[in-house]
Order: sequence, then structure tokens, then C-alpha cells
Amino acid sequence: MKQKLAIGNYVICLIVTLVLVFTVNTSSAQAAAPTATLKTNRATGIVSYTIKGLEEAVGTSMTVQATNVSTKSVWEQTIALTEENCKDGTYEGTFSLEDVKYAFANYTVTATIGETKLTLGTADLSVHTNKATLKINGDKGSAARSAAFTSTEAAGGILVPGAGNQISVQIWHKDRAASTATTVGNAVALAAARTWAIDVSKSGSYYGIWNAKVIVTNSKWKGNYTLASTQYSVIPTCTSFTTKKSASLEKKKSFAIELKGLKNVFGIRGVTFLVKNSSGKQVATISGTKKTADGSYFYSSVTMKKLKYNMDLYTIEVYVVDNNGKTYTLTNKTKADQRLKKGTLSIKKKKNVSCNYKMSGIYMPGNVKKVEYVIYQVKGGKNKKLGKYKATASSNKKTFTANVKNGSKGSFLVKAYGYTSWGSKFLLAKKNFKLKKKDMGKNGWYYEKYGGKKYKFYYVDNKKQIDLTKVLKLKKSGGGHTNKFYIEVNRAAGAVTIFMYNKKTKKYDIPVKTCSVCVGRDISTNAGTSGLHEKSSYTPLGTYSICSNGQSVKYTLKPMLEPDGSTVYARWTTHIVGNVYFHSIAVSSDSHYALPAYRYNLLGSPASAGCIRMAVADAKWIYDYASTGSIVKIVRGNSKKPGPLGKAPTIKVKGGINYDPTDPAVPDSRKKKDYKAKRISGYMTKSGKKVGY
Repeated sequence: MKQKLAIGNYVICLIVTLVLVFTVNTSSAQAAAPTATLKTNRATGIVSYTIKGLEEAVGTSMTVQATNVSTKSVWEQTIALTEENCKDGTYEGTFSLEDVKYAFANYTVTATIGETKLTLGTADLSVHTNKATLKINGDKGSAARSAAFTSTEAAGGILVPGAGNQISVQIWHKDRAASTATTVGNAVALAAARTWAIDVSKSGSYYGIWNAKVIVTNSKWKGNYTLASTQYSVIPTCTSFTTKKSASLEKKKSFAIELKGLKNVFGIRGVTFLVKNSSGKQVATISGTKKTADGSYFYSSVTMKKLKYNMDLYTIEVYVVDNNGKTYTLTNKTKADQRLKKGTLSIKKKKNVSCNYKMSGIYMPGNVKKVEYVIYQVKGGKNKKLGKYKATASSNKKTFTANVKNGSKGSFLVKAYGYTSWGSKFLLAKKNFKLKKKDMGKNGWYYEKYGGKKYKFYYVDNKKQIDLTKVLKLKKSGGGHTNKFYIEVNRAAGAVTIFMYNKKTKKYDIPVKTCSVCVGRDISTNAGTSGLHEKSSYTPLGTYSICSNGQSVKYTLKPMLEPDGSTVYARWTTHIVGNVYFHSIAVSSDSHYALPAYRYNLLGSPASAGCIRMAVADAKWIYDYASTGSIVKIVRGNSKKPGPLGKAPTIKVKGGINYDPTDPAVPDSRKKKDYKAKRISGYMTKSGKKVGY
């Protein structure tokens, strides 16, 4: 904050008052000890003092000394004590900055009277440099800067003792003598804050570190005194130094160099780019083209031809030529990645008895001209070339694919080659792979053995189908239509397999569907229906049917009694025997949103009170398609052999999910949202489409 010095009746000064009480060594034990008051007026640079109790000293002399605390030099004055200057035993005196030759320091002031030496106190005539700062503000590359001087003295405080002080700014290069300093900020009256607009280019055409200082001067004394100092840099700067690629540049087999926001204290005559390879060797020198009148933007393009078609990671440096003909290399560097990226080779065996070969992630400077695949059959340690196939590029040239018909089983090798736009050929990748009998194509019906028995399976793209509802075009049971099924419950595996009667073989040898289920918690028993009761918790072994006195018993929702006496509700229940049913996982209320996540995640393991728990979709399938009289056989089974269709995969849900992801009553939108958020690992749409499992 700037302080105005009032003239006239209003003079603001800082008075430091120090009252000291000291002991006088006197021969009279009854004499009172003299007292002294010392005052320093930093605004005027005058120190005043008052000594009382000198009645007995009148007629003698007194010597006053001010000792420079830093240099130990002494200013001295001898005073004769008379009745005129020592009235009532009180003497008042002064000394000033002029008396001590304007040597700014703290002074210890004493008075000696005879053999008695009195310490009057300390006079602060020092410069408070610790409360002064200087900053040079502005961009390192700009000639126009500002010098900002500030003082942290308290309001009314005096930074430099005495009146008439002026401050100015001087600068000089750090590698040159301080005597070469140039004044760049005109002298102005000392104040709490001052700012000068300066042109650092006027002091010499040197790059690097410069010194700056604020000095105080006064017409009353010679020389100057440094209040604060700092350093600043003079170097070219830029806002960005980058390389650039584009479709048009790639077409020209080149890349661009851009230098933007360039500034230099001494002006800009030109710019040169130095291109170095990954070994640090300079391989090209490129002149920059000025794109703006002020020279702040330079541009250049570099062709692969200029780099002798060497694909590498290049480092680019830049040096600036100023208006004085001097050069300076910027610390800024940039990279140009012109390396070959070989990409990734993948092989996909397709349902049409072919393989899809795909290269992705390839990069060649100037774009990839073409990619081709060479396929070999590997036999007896030798490679027999089968053919060469040109790849088809995607519209964005990010992938290159070729579909090749599978000719025979065996071991094979494929090599992918890429060609640059200037005709060079590179091996991008190679991969060994095998083609088996199934890779020759497997779709439709196949009789195959499982567990010593022959079954009729259906394949799509070499994948065995585990739900043939649509393949067989099954109709729902009821209305005079009957599906002839045999249902086997593998208790150890927690799996159910539904078989359809084959009129041709007169056997139940067509596996239609497999389900993961929960059987009774107690699976060690061999008991059958004779041991069933309300508190039993096992699924009985034996052969039964979907019936009750010859009639099918099915419920869309059925209250059921648990062994602990509680009531739960199960959907899509189909009666087997006694108190054993196929049904969805029972819940505590008639709601589609009352299913605890942990209970759903038990599917596929023993967890029920004896019934066969299923996912909603599977329980509904039994309800819809299994006709009265369909055989249900519950076997001890084998966990390692769940059935000819295997054990169906289950969906896993996270805490907070309180519904069955296969339940058609739960909106698809909710399932989709939870699946996307990874709260469920999969779901079934209302139309029966499986997602994620």
C-alpha cells in the first residue's frame, strides 16, 4: 500500500521508545540511580535521549558513545554538564544518521560520567531488508516485464531511516560484474510498493540468468544501498511444440512439426528443427516456415524419404535465430513416432468350415499398402505352402481380414505380411494352429455316446445345444397335446436333464434341455418316499411321474410349508410326489422382488427342504411343457457327470438384487440396466433370449 508523506502540521513518524532502568556504580550508597529514555525517529533519522538524576554530576563532563553493532565502529561526543544544560539534573541530547556518516545499522548507546557507565539502549538506524522483496514478472521470452517492489513493514513503519530516500531498479547478467548493472527503473520516492515497466532487452543481448536489485539513494549521502534482489531468465519460450499426423500427411508419407506461441526477447529471425533418431544421431535438419508475421508460429513437414525410410521413434529439437544473429536451443523437445507397429493376429474358426484371419492395430508411416496371409501345413517338422491370400482392409484401414476355407485336419502355420506405401515388406505376425474334425463343420443332428449310451444331439456351429425347445418346435402341454418326456434329476450334480421320446429308436434318447437346480440339503440319504414328511429336508430317490392320482397338479403360485413351520411362496410349481415339487426359488411373500441374492446364488447346490428349486424360466418351462404322466427319476448321480447336456450355467447376482434375472415378470429394462452395471452376470429377456450366460 502506498503511503503519502504529509507536509506541514501533519508529520507521521515512528518513534521507538526504550526506557531503561540501570544501576549506577557510585560511592554514595544513598544516591538515587539515574534513569534514561532513548527515542529513535526513523523518519528523520534522529536519535534523542534524556538522562535524569544528574544533580551531583553537574560541573563534570559526560561522554556519549554510539557503537555500530555490525562494524563495532564508534561515534563519540563529550559534553560538559552545566547548570544551563542540566537543569534539575536532567540532560537532553541527540545525534543523527549524518553524525554516524549514514552507516545504516543498529547502535548501542552509552553514557560515561566519571567512573560510571550508563547503557542508554539501542537505536535502530538499520535498513529493514528482510521486509523488502523484488519480483520480475513476465514471460521468459518477453522483453516487456514488470519489476514489483513491496515492503511488509507495518502501517506507518519506515523501511529506510531518514528523509528523501529514493529507489530504482538495476539489472545485469549473472556472468558479468555487478559494475555493468544498468538502471532500468527510474528513481522514485521510497514507498511501501512500487512497480516499474521495464524492457530487459535494453541491457544486453545475453541469454540465461539475470540479476536484478532495488537500490536506495539519497542526495544527502553518496553511493547506494541494496534493499532487495532477485533473478530472472531471458530465454525463448513457446506454448506448444508438437508433431502432427493426418490423413493427407500420411498420404504424402510425412508428418508435420508445429511450434506455436514462440517468444524471444531479442526477436525471431528464423527457426531450425533438428531430427534425431532413437540412438541420438542427428539425421535431418529442417528449416521452419514462418506462418505468422510476428514469428510466433512455425511449421514444417518431414517426409519418410528425408529420413531414408527408416521407421523409428524420432526426437525433435529446435533452435531459434534472433535478430542479432545469435542462436538458442529451446529446452522443449517433441517426439515423432514413425515406428512400425506390427499389430495383433487372430484366427477365428467359423461355422462355414473356414477360418477368419484378422490383423488389427497395424501402423506403418504413410499407411499400410496391403496385407497378405501365407498359410502352411506343418507335417514332419516341415512347412508346406498351401497358398497366399490377400487381406481385405476395413473402411478405416484398422483391420485386415481374409476368410480361407478349411481343407483338412492337422497342424498349420499362418504368416501375415505387411507392405509399406514405398514397397517394403515386413513380417507382421505368425501363429500356429490346429484344425480338428469338428472344425471341418458340425451342424444339425448327431448320434453320440455319453456315459456308455447313445444320444441324439443337435449342433450349431460345432456347439452342442442345451435347449432344443425352438429346434423341436415344442408345443405347450395341455388342450389335448401331450409331450412325452423323461426327466432325470441328478442329485449329486444338482442338475436336471429332460429327454424326449425318439419314435425311431423307441427310446428317451433326445436330450431336450438341462437345468441347474437345488435339491434337498440332506443328500447322503438313500431314502425314498417312505421317509418323506413335512420336516424332511432331502429329495427322495426313486422313479415317479408328474401326477397325483392320475391328474397333473400345477400352480402358478403355491404357499408351501418349510420344515421350521414358516410359509413361503413358490411360482410355477409342478408336483412330483408327496411334498416334493419342481418350483422356482421360494420367497417369503407374494412378490417378484422378495428373493435374497444369496439364496439365488445357491442354484446348482443342495439347499432346499426337499423340493427341486429352479430358476423361474426353468420352473415355468416344466410347468408349460411337461405333461401329466411324464416320468421323473431322481438318482443319486455323479457330480462329475451331470448329464449328456452337461450342467447349465447359472447367473450370479450381487447384494441388493432381489429378483430372479430369468423372471419374465421383471422388466427387461431393469435387467439390462443391472447387467450393464455388473450387478447381475446375465439375464433372460421376456422373449426367452439369453444374455451373458
